[in-house]
Amino acid sequence: MVSIQQEQGISVRIDPQEWYRLKKDLDAVDKKLVTALRKRIKNAGNVAAQAVKDALSETPPKGAPDPDGFRAALKQATTVRVSFGASVAGVKIATASSGLPSGQKPLLAAYNRKGFRHPLFADAATARATWNWYPQVGKPYFAESIRKVIDTKIQDEIMAALDDAVRALGGRIR
Repeated sequence: MVSIQQEQGISVRIDPQEWYRLKKDLDAVDKKLVTALRKRIKNAGNVAAQAVKDALSETPPKGAPDPDGFRAALKQATTVRVSFGASVAGVKIATASSGLPSGQKPLLAAYNRKGFRHPLFADAATARATWNWYPQVGKPYFAESIRKVIDTKIQDEIMAALDDAVRALGGRIR
């Protein structure tokens, strides 16, 4: 029923058909049960999101500067989404570029790599090929941070939330 996958980030997926049946059963008993289940699963996802935010709060690699508060912007753009639709169900923890200022959007992918290169004192009036490019150490914060907590806290809480929801139904799933 629950699987953990790594795509662009890490996501927890719930079999949509099973979720939909469980949701319908919970709705039939008490709609507050669905709300409580959604909240518990989101709270479990928040543990992983907080791990990402904590990693972003650490000192940048090799004392690198934090131009224009980029790390703070990354923390702000890290969110948890819970989806309980008939065709899609799961928890998605992501740092979305849509939450970043336009000049910082390309940095999202670069910063999450082990290393990247960037121009130093680039002049937009000259060709990029003439710029001096320098390597910089990145800090793959996202998947590593989540992986540290996902096997224990998150998975256990999601399973406990689902078990409690089934118990609330008296164990009767169609």
